[in-house]
Amino acid sequence: MSFLSLEGITLQWDGQGGVRDINLTLPKGAFLSILGPSGCGKSTLLRLIAGLEHPQAGKIVIDGRDVTALPPAQRNLSMVFQSYALFPHLNVAENVLFGLKVRRIDKVERSTRLAKVLEMTGLTGLEKRKPSELSGGQRQRVALARAAVAQKPLCLMDEPLSNLDAKLRNSVRRDIRALSRKLGLTVVYVTHDQGEAMSLSDKVILMNNGRIEQVGTPTELYNRPATTFAAQFIGEPPMSLINGAALGYDSGCTVGIRPEAVKVVPAGQGDLDVIVDDFEFMGSETQLALTHPAAQGLAAIMNDEARFGLGHKIGVQLPDESRLLFNTVSGETEKEPKQ
Repeated sequence: MSFLSLEGITLQWDGQGGVRDINLTLPKGAFLSILGPSGCGKSTLLRLIAGLEHPQAGKIVIDGRDVTALPPAQRNLSMVFQSYALFPHLNVAENVLFGLKVRRIDKVERSTRLAKVLEMTGLTGLEKRKPSELSGGQRQRVALARAAVAQKPLCLMDEPLSNLDAKLRNSVRRDIRALSRKLGLTVVYVTHDQGEAMSLSDKVILMNNGRIEQVGTPTELYNRPATTFAAQFIGEPPMSLINGAALGYDSGCTVGIRPEAVKVVPAGQGDLDVIVDDFEFMGSETQLALTHPAAQGLAAIMNDEARFGLGHKIGVQLPDESRLLFNTVSGETEKEPKQ
């Protein structure tokens, strides 16, 4: 049964921006990421679910209740913001418990909940510290603890890790996933970081220009992108796109292939001869940036260090079972890889 349902949700300004005709269903306990480039409408969609914005058309249903016209306080949800939104004059415990005090939850219950969420978020022993005495990761954990202590079934997160460095992002990302599982939360998580979306989520919405480009599991979005936009947004490096005519296809087709499927061979022995434009040694692998007049973003991944220099001509093999075909005009997938 659907826990969160969006039906034809639209909100634009003078017919521009925002979101258009968004339809979505999400089961209870699922972790959904809304992913996309800046300006695609992902934060607007989250604000509509939260009740911070109201749609011009459509309906929002949470746990069987139509909340389209209700304010945030009546939607039975919690939020975690990019900016942490902590009170600087309150200590950790006071920040976490602020909402419970407003709701007049009794003191014994508040203490019980506080101890539980501080343990889950690794904040035990920091109860008396002010936000200024905490690291960025600890501040975000306080924001997570405040959301958890409210015991709301739906938690909305708006780019909560964007202010953290890479090491902290990885650590807090694991905390978020573990917390959502322990509490059985339904989570809607906005991010522009595909690594976050792919590692955290049961389901991902990829948005483009105010509309849903594709919805699916992380595996589905990676292995079976619905469009060339999805193919090139998901993956690092993204999917390579090659004019079909260069590989014996109709000129109206574009061939897509993931860099890890591209095999490097001597020049003249592959499907195409290409030029090495750049390479990056990443430790466990080397990423090659390659150029060919019929290719866009052609790349390959080697499991060892590159043995050739910039400008070197090499061949690449593109296995048939790893190729996708896209319609060059519409950008939509025409054939999926063989499994």
